[in-house]
Amino acid sequence: MNVKYRSYGENTPLMTLAGIVAASSMIFMGINELFEIEFAVLWRVLVLHFLLLIASGIMAYSKSRFIADDYSVTFTRPLFRNIVINYIDIDEITVYTEMHRGRRQHIYHNIYVEVIEFKTIDGKKQVFKNIMDINPDSHVAAVLGMHKIFEMGKFKILQKFIEKKKPDFYS
Repeated sequence: MNVKYRSYGENTPLMTLAGIVAASSMIFMGINELFEIEFAVLWRVLVLHFLLLIASGIMAYSKSRFIADDYSVTFTRPLFRNIVINYIDIDEITVYTEMHRGRRQHIYHNIYVEVIEFKTIDGKKQVFKNIMDINPDSHVAAVLGMHKIFEMGKFKILQKFIEKKKPDFYS
C-alpha cells in the first residue's frame, strides 16, 4: 500500500521561516545600500536566502506519503526523515476527522482533516494529518452520507489494513 496525501498543519513553522528569510533579505539589501557592503558578500547572502526560500517552497507544496507493507508503515515527507512504525510496536490506533474553517479568495469554506494517532507500547505518540478531498455539498455526500465518506478516508483504510495484518503476528 503506497499512498500520497496532503499533510495539514505541519508546514506552519516552515512558512514562518520563509517569511523571516524573505524579510531578512530585504533588510540586508537596505543595509547594503546604506553602508555599501562588498558585492561578493551581498551575493552570497542573497543566494543563501534564495535557496532557503526554494527549499521551503518545495517542502510546503509537496505531498507526503505512507508506505504500508506486511510488517511496518513508513511515513515520508520531502527533505525530512522517514518515520517507521512497526505493527508489533503499536498499542492503539485512533482515526478521527476534524473540520476546520478556511478562507480562500474571500470565501469561507470547510476543510475536513483526517487524523491518525499511533500510540506505541513504549508510550510514544505519532500524529499525522491528511486534508480530505471531499465536498460536503456534493451529490456523493448527499447520497452516501458524510459518515460513509469518512469511512473511505486514506487513514481509515490504513487503520483497517494494519488491524488486519496485526493478528498474524500472534498466531
